Amino acid sequence: MQPQEAREPAVAPEPASAAAEPEGRRHLVVVMTREVDPGRDTAAPPTSRLVTRFWHPRDRVWNENYFETLEHAARLFVDESGWVLIQQQAVAGALAWELIFEARRADFARPSTDDILRDIGLSPEQVNRMLESPPGGGPA
Repeated sequence: MQPQEAREPAVAPEPASAAAEPEGRRHLVVVMTREVDPGRDTAAPPTSRLVTRFWHPRDRVWNENYFETLEHAARLFVDESGWVLIQQQAVAGALAWELIFEARRADFARPSTDDILRDIGLSPEQVNRMLESPPGGGPA
């Protein structure tokens, strides 16, 4: 067989159509975790112990989030993002895990939280200040 010749697979996969799937085209998301490093993760909240990282196709950036536990991170991706956890395995390093989720491509087309806040005239910093202040505006 010549290098330029293409080999046909023994069983050809069925072509998937986004229109044929009611929830849209499927996409695998690999989320890597590691322990928070205070020197490297200066934006991490003080109670965070874990950093999650995955590539965000819409924004074309690495997305990092901070969590207290692996369970909290997984619950956020499953409950709030609607992803399905299909594999989880430990990798070398403290709090280092590889999580593989199945998501819909449409999940990455939704407006970001920052976009939604901007639409209503708020910034993430303003929301954080509101969450930190006690109800009624009195002293903490």
